[in-house]
Amino acid sequence: MRVCRPGGRIGLLSWTPEGMLGALFGVMKRFAPAPPPGVQSPPLWGSEEHLTGLFGGGVHFDSLERDVLEITAFERTRDYGEHFKAHYGPTIAVRANAVREGREADFDAALDHLCDDWNRGTDEQARFEKKYLVAAGTRR
Repeated sequence: MRVCRPGGRIGLLSWTPEGMLGALFGVMKRFAPAPPPGVQSPPLWGSEEHLTGLFGGGVHFDSLERDVLEITAFERTRDYGEHFKAHYGPTIAVRANAVREGREADFDAALDHLCDDWNRGTDEQARFEKKYLVAAGTRR
C-alpha cells in the first residue's frame, strides 16, 4: 500500500493455505529453522480473511476469485518433488537446512509423500491441482 496512491489498484495472485502449496509449506516447516518473530507462512496471502487483516481498511477488494492451476508436466508423481528441490527457492533452502541437520532422507520422504497424496492423475501421468486466489482492489 505504501507505493500505491489513493485510488490506485492493487492486485495479488497467491497460493491458498488449504491447497497443495499450503501443504508443501506445512511439510517444509518441520525441517526449516524457526522463522523470525512475526513472519507468517506465504500461503496465508491466499486467504480472504488474511488479506483483509493485512490491509485493514486501506484497500477495498472488489474482486476475490479462486481458481485451480492444473499441473500435468510430470509423468511420474515424485518428479514434481524433484522439481521443487531443484528449482523452488523455499524448498531448496529448507532442504539445505535438512542436510545440515542430517535429516535429508526424512525431508525427501516427506516430499515424496506429499506428492503421492496430491497426485490427481495416474501412475502413467501425474496431475496436480494448485489452488490460488486472485485479489484485486482499490487503495482508499
